[in-house]
Amino acid sequence: MHNEDLKQVREKWYSAFFAGDVEHLARVQADNFTVTTARGIQSKKSQIDAISSAKRNGSWFPQGGQKNDTELTIQDSGSTTTVTGQGYTTSGQSQGPIIAFSETWTWDGTAWRVVSLSYSAARN
Repeated sequence: MHNEDLKQVREKWYSAFFAGDVEHLARVQADNFTVTTARGIQSKKSQIDAISSAKRNGSWFPQGGQKNDTELTIQDSGSTTTVTGQGYTTSGQSQGPIIAFSETWTWDGTAWRVVSLSYSAARN
């Protein structure tokens, strides 16, 4: 179900994240969007507020950044689609650690919306 469209939306969403494009993030992320990490759960509003603040302070990925998937699985299950895999981020010349991630997406009939993202250090 629209997996190629979803992949494009994901790429734009991640690009918007690294660019600090909070307007784009707000459009793609569902109202109840959450990010779950080892540090806890962050709401859409708190994430967008934190990105806006970091951009104002000049500390939001000052050398740019991007994500790189090393594994990716897309599984449709009725009204939701789960994207799982592993990957890493780069910022400038530095590469982050390998992380395992899981995203939940919904198709509302006109657009993809991301409902949740969780990630943690990948286990070897």
